[in-house]
Amino acid sequence: MAVRRAQAFQVYKRLGLVVAVAGFCIYAVVNLTGPQGIPALLAKWKELREIEATNARLVSDVSDRREKVRILRESAEAREFEIRKKLQKLREGEKLYQVPDPEPPASEPHRN
Repeated sequence: MAVRRAQAFQVYKRLGLVVAVAGFCIYAVVNLTGPQGIPALLAKWKELREIEATNARLVSDVSDRREKVRILRESAEAREFEIRKKLQKLREGEKLYQVPDPEPPASEPHRN
């Protein structure tokens, strides 16, 4: 009788282990496919790539602006040009030609 009890205990122990592993697997599948699972992780990775691209673009923009400031500090001619451009002023004897931007071609009406 003690042998049967030990064998029954072993069977229940294995059954309990199988139930626990199955429960864990079901829990993992539900959590990974839920709203906070893999789809949310992929969305976060996509957002991270977009932020990194924006950051790289902004770093490049800052670098370009620093270079422009350096040039303006070192060159009086460049400063004068930028000031005249901002204020839309001309030197004596200069002429300004303004050419309108070409209009995009009009699309044809849709015929039936």
